Amino acid sequence: MRRAVEADTPTDAKASRKAAIDAAAEPAQLAKPQKATSKKARGVRIATSIVQGKVFFHNPTNGGDYACSAAAVNNPTKNMVFTAGHCVHGGAGGTWATNWVFVPAYYNGSRPYGTWSAKTLTAFNGWINNSDLNYDIGVVNVWDNGAGKLVNTVGGMGLGYNYGYSNTVTVWGYPAAFGYDGEVPYVCQNIPTWQDGSRVQNGCTMVEGASGGPWLRDYNETTGLGTEIGVTSTRTDPPAYIDSPYFDNKIQTIYDNTANG
Repeated sequence: MRRAVEADTPTDAKASRKAAIDAAAEPAQLAKPQKATSKKARGVRIATSIVQGKVFFHNPTNGGDYACSAAAVNNPTKNMVFTAGHCVHGGAGGTWATNWVFVPAYYNGSRPYGTWSAKTLTAFNGWINNSDLNYDIGVVNVWDNGAGKLVNTVGGMGLGYNYGYSNTVTVWGYPAAFGYDGEVPYVCQNIPTWQDGSRVQNGCTMVEGASGGPWLRDYNETTGLGTEIGVTSTRTDPPAYIDSPYFDNKIQTIYDNTANG
């Protein structure tokens, strides 16, 4: 963790526009948000949503250690994390991350809810084989730790797709450049999204380290929960906007393939 540098695709200049998007499809909610149910989770107070957190991993291709952002998502086995694809696999010419861990509510080195190690890493072939940013999405199922199951301990975001390009979202992440240090979470609250080619964009200026952070529709400040409809994938250079793959029917495919852990 001490050696980790922030992982990010710095710009989206090479973003593929090949994906066929059906923005008119009916919205669907795969998972509803769930509050923490474990008594072990109560009593800790941190000024953040405890469902989001920081990711650390090793890249065997170049030997480097990196950090990203992520959020727990509700699923039947209560062990799912959504992040960016480049936070689990190096894309074309790369390989799977190792020593991958998720730290919910990470804050200045503090790990109030412990560390959750990857059981399985999943990414789309479009990302693995072609580094296609339309598929820059990663799903990780984590092992239980001493606190029990992840979602029971910290809660889980809902998951939705086909909500169109125009939404109001809250974005969490751990940016670590341009004045950010990556040690505390930042949030862009209630900001609009719009279409950017085949992807989705908003005006949050988060940078390296924020990759994989959740874009949440219907975010509730009291519970720290919302419905995830995007993940931070790339930024513009200089920092002005961030992009996410559009969450369409492919989200149901990856969820169905990972929902049972």
